Amino acid sequence: MEIYIYGGIGLFILFILILVLVKKKRLSNESEVHREIGASDPKKDYYVITNILFHDGIRQAKIDHLIVNTSGIHSVLEYQYEGKIKGNKEDEKWSFEHKGVSESFNNPIKTARALKLSIDKVLKKDYPLFFYIVFPKHTEFRKQRVDIPVLHSNQLQDELNQNFKSKKKISSNDVKSIYDLFSKIKKD
Repeated sequence: MEIYIYGGIGLFILFILILVLVKKKRLSNESEVHREIGASDPKKDYYVITNILFHDGIRQAKIDHLIVNTSGIHSVLEYQYEGKIKGNKEDEKWSFEHKGVSESFNNPIKTARALKLSIDKVLKKDYPLFFYIVFPKHTEFRKQRVDIPVLHSNQLQDELNQNFKSKKKISSNDVKSIYDLFSKIKKD
């Protein structure tokens, strides 16, 4: 009889331990960018949409994180590559090296420029549009002078705050309309 009681207690403790580890794993996998940008707050005309896949009529496009507020439309391209990043704004491909593994990926600056064209096609109206290329905070890369900031995740909030002070503003109605448009696109 005691063996069943102790066995039951052991299984219960094992079950709780597994639940705690799974929850901790989920929290560690939450993107650094997502923690920086936070959640939507309609009362402040601040909307966040993640993982938007859409077709602009010519090409498939993907937005990792989109923030829409009265200062404009902020598109964040998030890259999870760690280690050392190499690439220039003119290169077709960039590469990363981490723990002896090296791979190449499409130039994020060119990706952002193509994404701008796709977003412009969908909006059909001129709104302030900002792009941010973000890598994890411990990634190494050479700083470059480019029109699209390449940042560490812990620098994103400062860059966003600077652009949130944009002189050109979007009306609250337009903010909500843009959010609704991209929410609909995401569902389609």
